[in-house]
Amino acid sequence: MNRHAYIVSHTHWDREWYQTFHRFQVQLVETVRQVLDSLENDPHFKHFILDGQACLLEDFIQAAPEEEKRLRKLVSSGALGVGPWYILPDEFLVSGEATVRNLIYGRITCRRWGRAQRVGYMPDSFGHIAQMPQLLRLAGIDSFIFTRGLGNEAEHLGWLFQWGAPDTTEVLAVNQCEGYCNAGALGHEELWHAHTRRETDPERAVEKVEALLARMDARPGHDPILLSNGCDHFPAQRNLGEMMAALRRKRPDIVFEQTRFEDFLKAVRNSCHDDDRPQWVGEMLGGRDHPILSGVWSTRMYLKQQNEICQNLLTRQVEPLCAAAHFTAGERWPGGLLDQAWRQLLRNHPHDSICGCSTDAVHQDMETRFAAVIQTGEQVLSRLMDRLSPAFGAQPADDLDTVITVANPLPVVREEVVERLIVLPLVGLDLDRLQLLDDQDRPVPFRILETHYLERFWGIDYRSELFAHDQLDLLDTYLHRFGDRIVGHRDSGPSHDAFLLVQFLARDLPAVGHRQYRVVDQAGPARGTAAIFSPVTARRTGDDALLENQHLKVLLHADGTFDLTDKATGMQYPGLNLLEDTEDRGDEYDYCPAETSLTVFSAGAPGKVRLTSCSDLSVSAEAAFRFDLPRSLEKDRRSRFPRTTPCDTVVRLVLRTGSRRLEVETSFNNRAFDHRLRAWFPTGVKTDQVVSDGHFLLNRRPLERTGGPDWVQPAPLTWPQQDWSALQDEQGGLAIFNRGLPEFQTWSDPHSGAVFALTLLRCVDWLSRDDLPTRNNINAGPTLHTPGAQCIGRQVFRYALAPFQGNVLEADLPGESNRYRVGCPTHHGVRNLARPGGRSFLRKTDPRVQITAIKRSDSGDHLVLRLANLSGDEVSEILEFGQMVVDAEKTSFLDGPLDIENEEVFVSDGGEKIKVPLDPYEIANLIVELDKG
Repeated sequence: MNRHAYIVSHTHWDREWYQTFHRFQVQLVETVRQVLDSLENDPHFKHFILDGQACLLEDFIQAAPEEEKRLRKLVSSGALGVGPWYILPDEFLVSGEATVRNLIYGRITCRRWGRAQRVGYMPDSFGHIAQMPQLLRLAGIDSFIFTRGLGNEAEHLGWLFQWGAPDTTEVLAVNQCEGYCNAGALGHEELWHAHTRRETDPERAVEKVEALLARMDARPGHDPILLSNGCDHFPAQRNLGEMMAALRRKRPDIVFEQTRFEDFLKAVRNSCHDDDRPQWVGEMLGGRDHPILSGVWSTRMYLKQQNEICQNLLTRQVEPLCAAAHFTAGERWPGGLLDQAWRQLLRNHPHDSICGCSTDAVHQDMETRFAAVIQTGEQVLSRLMDRLSPAFGAQPADDLDTVITVANPLPVVREEVVERLIVLPLVGLDLDRLQLLDDQDRPVPFRILETHYLERFWGIDYRSELFAHDQLDLLDTYLHRFGDRIVGHRDSGPSHDAFLLVQFLARDLPAVGHRQYRVVDQAGPARGTAAIFSPVTARRTGDDALLENQHLKVLLHADGTFDLTDKATGMQYPGLNLLEDTEDRGDEYDYCPAETSLTVFSAGAPGKVRLTSCSDLSVSAEAAFRFDLPRSLEKDRRSRFPRTTPCDTVVRLVLRTGSRRLEVETSFNNRAFDHRLRAWFPTGVKTDQVVSDGHFLLNRRPLERTGGPDWVQPAPLTWPQQDWSALQDEQGGLAIFNRGLPEFQTWSDPHSGAVFALTLLRCVDWLSRDDLPTRNNINAGPTLHTPGAQCIGRQVFRYALAPFQGNVLEADLPGESNRYRVGCPTHHGVRNLARPGGRSFLRKTDPRVQITAIKRSDSGDHLVLRLANLSGDEVSEILEFGQMVVDAEKTSFLDGPLDIENEEVFVSDGGEKIKVPLDPYEIANLIVELDKG
């Protein structure tokens, strides 16, 4: 019986990489037009895959609107395959929720043009997350075609196997032998000749395919045969009919057909039952056949930090609060604005973009997109907060009755120390008698940290800023540059205002809701005695600073290290936050040490400690020191240059009352080149495993990585993470939360137990090089100079530490991480127009369950919730609502019926609670109909 070879013609289109998007867009127009011509006029050319990412349709039609009619016709007929993704992402550097939105926006975009291919096509992502099979199935996709990620298991899995998620969901996985270019440029001597007018030679096509077949035959799953006829930015294959005729003459035992991925996958399933194929469960991070390029987890770290800000802003702040306002108060859902923001953010998520492995010009464009997302998200939220408590009253006298609105976007009730810069008129209020009352007129712990008297200055809207640090940045600019003009005094009169930086303890903040606090000038208890709380303290002790609250005690040293004590267990963690710096002779794709390595530590660096803020609600201290680093590599790149350059560094610690975490901000003025900076945390924990927040999953990995000696790329020593990682033993554990710092390494030290090294910065200046032992001296891209990747200048890194007991879910580390990274937006307005708060819109109850989305549905007026059971147990999550629930059901990501079995959702008799059964590691997309009466 003849074998069958399916030739799938395609292009892999990096929207930006070694050229900017706008340069590649010119080439895209030429390429797609040629593809359309081939599909319409060449009888041998029947199908073409536009790289699995629907964003290319928008890019093309934006520049060639006259092609809309025939583009729509060919997409609708299936001749031109598009989707299912919006863009082809790096899976480890974006959040799980961003991956879901990528699938959703891909399907929405494809539907506008006709149809999306239901194929999980991810040809070039640098590894794959463990929950991808479940995510694909929830999008109606049961296959996965990929290149990178397998380790030694590749030998027995072969080219066709079943890939399972932790919840046992499976997809048919197709590992492309030699990658997505394996049958590209047929008839050409070299791949890049496909971009030229070089003549094709059918015999070369035969030689190439024969060599590929020999390679495929060495592993299982070689029948049927997938030939990927394309490569990076490739046009349609020229003279395809001649190439296929030559292949048929040479191999009459094989039926060669140009077709679609769907046809190949159908043939695979007809040839063998799914249960008879090899099985694999778990993430794919191996470099057996293809480089995994792990250095991208820390290249251009500023991009990862901006991405974390944007993802956090949209999913954990704007969408939940806008959903609450929409369903409880009839606020208009800002769908178009959020769609625009999400598309901008997703355009920064392709692997060559968010990975930081492109040219400087490309990453400058990315910063513009990130800024656009932040500006849109913050402005939507700011306008919403102003509607909750308008900044000005209908009459001037109304402005004296001031409220501070505090919003909580998280689906849990919380207590937070809040800071806010409020602006009060000097006439009509007695500042000495100011008190703060909650919405039941109870005094709350309240401090005035700073007072300024300023002349009104047109156009500066401090009230619209959501957080005190943004207000203070704005204020400081004017104090330093206009101070001689605008600074007044207490008796300046009606042309001046009092600017008060206030701090207070906000208790019982409703889940996905808000609460208001009145500023009044009335006699009352002394500030701080209004309610009982445990004060936090700070004091100097010799050259160090000691910070302490009811849970933690920390001693900060002049070199930026600190000793942490967990008062509940007595566990001590000395010498944390030791900065370590090593040379990096690598490129944007991979870290590489020098032949003669030199590591420098911050221990003993000369510096000074000072207390920067001291109230009984919150204290902070900082250590400022000089970290002398070798200036660069030597010219031969074999060792570090002996001359050093000073890099001034400031480590700032913040500890608040009631908090179980210590917050750290490290500011580093990078003046050195070719190096990697990390913060070490010698935990003393005795373990061989590290737990890391992943994508709808907690990854449990070995402390130290291993790999095969014959891999194309040796296994790196580092791991990726999302929001946090933790080390623990029977005595307790230590969690390290991060804000956009996705790379770490762990190892076991005989003296200090498990050591956690958090990468802060990696500085290189080449897109790719071919002389790196960490990549077996092969190139990963063009050799282009990228000096921006040296990240010269002031860099700021934010992370936090929390000791804990019990397992990571019993200690609610996911919840603690959310509370760390999701601040409470605040607003200063007037009381008589304020919308009353105090009621939760949505509250979750089980710490094992994570909620990643709270938003209105894209179609219909329903609430969408995305839940993930992070445990290996069956869980019944009880969700509590602030209004009646009419109905609730589990659906696909596209709000349609599921093609896999799931338990139903139960609505309580009272109507304000629903019970959601969740299988171990299950991800659930929930559609909830709320009573609008």
